[in-house]
Amino acid sequence: MANLLRLSEHPLSQQWLALFRTSEDRAAAAQLLNLLKLVSAREFETGIERALADLQRRINATIAVYPIAPPLPGEIIGYDPFVGGIARHAEADSRNVGKRRKYGSEDRVGHLLAKLQAQFGSGKSHSSIECNPTLTQLKTQGIRHIVLVDDVCGSGKRITDYWRVVPNRIKSLLSLKRYELWIVLYAITSSGRTALTVAMPNFPIADHLITVLPDVDIQKLLPPSVIELCGNYAKLIGRESSALGYRGSACPVVFEHGCPNNLPAILWADRGDWKGLFPNRAVPTDMRSCFDENGTIRAIESLWRINQRKLALSLLDALDRIIPLNLRRRMMLSLLGLCLRGVPETELPRRLLVSNAECQKLLRSAARTGLYDNNTSQITPLGREFVVRFRARFGDANRSKPVGKDPAKYYPQQCEGEFRKLGKTDRS
Repeated sequence: MANLLRLSEHPLSQQWLALFRTSEDRAAAAQLLNLLKLVSAREFETGIERALADLQRRINATIAVYPIAPPLPGEIIGYDPFVGGIARHAEADSRNVGKRRKYGSEDRVGHLLAKLQAQFGSGKSHSSIECNPTLTQLKTQGIRHIVLVDDVCGSGKRITDYWRVVPNRIKSLLSLKRYELWIVLYAITSSGRTALTVAMPNFPIADHLITVLPDVDIQKLLPPSVIELCGNYAKLIGRESSALGYRGSACPVVFEHGCPNNLPAILWADRGDWKGLFPNRAVPTDMRSCFDENGTIRAIESLWRINQRKLALSLLDALDRIIPLNLRRRMMLSLLGLCLRGVPETELPRRLLVSNAECQKLLRSAARTGLYDNNTSQITPLGREFVVRFRARFGDANRSKPVGKDPAKYYPQQCEGEFRKLGKTDRS
C-alpha cells in the first residue's frame, strides 16, 4: 500500500471511524487521527541515539545508561521463562507468583542501549556508553554520569516509580555531587514534567532533562469538539478516567513499537463492541507503513488555528493534486506561515511537532533560499511574497465563474426530432 498523507484514510482507520454514531463524530475522530505524531522504529532509535551521543560528546566522559523499567512486585525476586514469577520467600502470598513476565517498551529501549554500548566500545573492556553497569562497575570505571532513558513520559508515574527503587547509595552520591543524573526521553507532556518536578525536587530539570521532541500536549492541539468527543465515547466504553489518556496525560505520540496508554482511550480500548484502532495498545501490522508519514496535516491544522486559513486550504489543495508539492516545500510553507502570524522561533517545533534539529534544518534551508533572515529571526520580503502568492492560488482556483444569460448555450439544438424554439422572454 502506498503511503497515505492522512491516517484517517487507512482502511483500518475507516473501520474504526465507522464505530462512531454520527457524521459529526466521525469527522471529529478523523481530525484526532490526523493530528497524531506517528514515530517509526527508525525515527525513534535515531532520535535517542543522537541525544545520547551528543550528551556523551558534550560532557566528554563515560555515561551509564539505564532503561526505565517498572519495578518488580514486592514479593517477586525474578522471572523464569517456564516457571514464571519467582517468590522472594517460600510462604509469599502474591498474585504475581508463577505469572509470566510481560515485555514492554523498556525491553526495546534496553536492546537499543545494548547496541549503543557495542557501537561506542573502544575494543577494551568498557565503552563510552555503558549499558546497565553495576555499582561495582560504576566505581571501578570511575563513571560519574547516570542517564535514565525512556520513550515517553506521559503522567510521570513510570519514572517516579522507578526512582523509588534506585539504590540509596546512588541517591546519596548524587546528593553529594559525586554523581550527576540525566534523563533522556523521546517525548514528554506538561503533566509529566510537573510530576518529575514534584517527585525529584533536586533534579536540575531545566538542563539535565533531554527530549527529542519539545513538550507535547494533545489538549493544546485539539479543538474543544474533539476533546468533548473523547470524553463522551470514553464514558460509553467504561474508560472515563482515561478519556485523554492515563491520568489525563494527553500525549499525541504513537510509536511503531506500541501505543502508549497516554493517548485517549477510544484509540486503544478493546471492550465489547468497541475495537480500538490500536487494540490493547498494539500497532496492527497493516498500519506499519503509516509510520513513515510526514506530518503535513498537523502543520496545516496549526496554520488553520492561527487564522492562516487560505494558506492551509491552498496546501490541502496541493496535497490532492496528481503531482503534489514535495515534503520539503509543504513543511517550508507551513513554517513560514506560522512565522508570519508571529509564532516565535522557539515555539515552532512544538506547533509542528518536530524535533528542534528538524526545525533548525528547515530554517537553514529557508535562509539559504532567501526566505528567512537568521539574524533577525524574521521572514524576508521574498519569503512573505512567496507565501502570499501560494496562498492566492486557493482563491484563484475557487473563484466562482460567471454564468451566461443566453439559454441557447444550455439547451440542445433539437430533441426527439423537434428543433429548439426559444421565445424572447426566454432570452431576457
